[in-house]
Amino acid sequence: MKRPTRIKKYKKARKIKFLISAFFILLVLAACFWGFKFYNSKKLSNNVKVSANNPEKTKCKKNKTADSIPKSVLNSNTETKDSENKDIRKFPYPFKSMLSICSDIDDATLEEFQTYHKFLNTKEKTPYGEGLGLDIGDSFWMYMGDNMNSTVDTEGHGVDHIMTFFNGTSKTEKHNADEMIHFMRSGWIDSIHTFGDFSTKNEKNTLFNRNLAENAWNTLNSLGFKPTIWINHGNKSNKQNFGAHGTSNFMNYQQGDNPNSSYYHTDLTMQNGIKYVWNSLSDSNFGHSYPLYELSLRDGQKVWGFYRYTNNMVDGKMDWTWTPEHIHRQLTKDNLDSIVNNNQYSIVAQHFGVSTEYLFKTENIQSLKLLKEYETNNKILVAKTSRLLNYANVHKYLMFNKLTEDGKTYINISSIDDPIFGKSTPTIDNIRGITFYCDDPENTVLLLNKTKISSDDLQVNPKDEAGKASISIKWFNPDYTDYTK
Repeated sequence: MKRPTRIKKYKKARKIKFLISAFFILLVLAACFWGFKFYNSKKLSNNVKVSANNPEKTKCKKNKTADSIPKSVLNSNTETKDSENKDIRKFPYPFKSMLSICSDIDDATLEEFQTYHKFLNTKEKTPYGEGLGLDIGDSFWMYMGDNMNSTVDTEGHGVDHIMTFFNGTSKTEKHNADEMIHFMRSGWIDSIHTFGDFSTKNEKNTLFNRNLAENAWNTLNSLGFKPTIWINHGNKSNKQNFGAHGTSNFMNYQQGDNPNSSYYHTDLTMQNGIKYVWNSLSDSNFGHSYPLYELSLRDGQKVWGFYRYTNNMVDGKMDWTWTPEHIHRQLTKDNLDSIVNNNQYSIVAQHFGVSTEYLFKTENIQSLKLLKEYETNNKILVAKTSRLLNYANVHKYLMFNKLTEDGKTYINISSIDDPIFGKSTPTIDNIRGITFYCDDPENTVLLLNKTKISSDDLQVNPKDEAGKASISIKWFNPDYTDYTK
């Protein structure tokens, strides 16, 4: 009987000890809780005092969003454009000029197209040396309606061997469609050289008609390909040409913009994305301060015309230089220096498919290498024609807002106010190359539609030849891919 009594006493003692321990633990926890609450209350009180003594600091915090863009920037809808070229550098840093080689697809077979673009655009090994790695685009035809029976390559092929989307003037039978789609999507094709070659021996006849235009645009739309550049082609039987009617008796054959003509198509062509037009007028100027001009069409529409260097003037006569055998006469040191020294654009007209073999003569390869050297030395930015024209247009009509707050400059790019095609909201690719001069590039924030542009798309530049520092939206990354494989 004694053993159970001792056990009871032992259990009772343990219970009392446990209760005492629990009491002290609760006491400690309560002390911690009230101490923490008192500390936070004191801290909040001090913060209120600091805010009262420093209202600017409080205001700054209130007026900034989560990504630190001041509300004054986000709430500002003021827009301006750099009409005096004080804020925006003329060309993408560090270049002093821009040049495009704009090639018409005349006589180019698929094999020739692949051969010369592999040499011009890639850095692959070719029979003519390592590829140059230049950004050069090309044009295309949908149809072949030529009856001239000419030979187009060294193997004796006729016009039916020229690279076209459809076979002849068929609306359904494909010729080089698959390969052309590939080159369109890769960027090696960016311009339409009218709907096709409709040159005929008797210039009064033509196989072109509006139905072919409709079929062409429907086909291109189904592919999601929208070229922005139209280049006229050929002799007077190419009634689809437009833009120069009335400038001379010769040019009056052009009917593409005449609503009363069965060859009318510019209502379709403009609504399908064409913005820039070469209207057949020759030009002996290698460079221009600005490459675009307003072009009025006979149907009341307006479009941008652009200059192309097509010929020299010798003793008052035109000396055409726009075929491969003469490229060394186009890309001379004097011509290249002239656009660098005068900060100009140059669009050099060519026909790489006309006697392509001449392109690979020593003097012509050397002239192309000279152009590449000027690019490597940051003098001339070589770009496909669509990129050059888009850059020129955006540079002139870019709308933005510039504010400085708390030691930082905020530049918000808001729109492109094109006087012909209206106001539009740009994408990052639309504004590539745009370079803003600024006193402190490291403390300059660029925004697109009030959203910070990613640092991956920006580059901070040291002072240029004008002694000004700047910040740029990066130009397109070079693409040396061999799309012939």
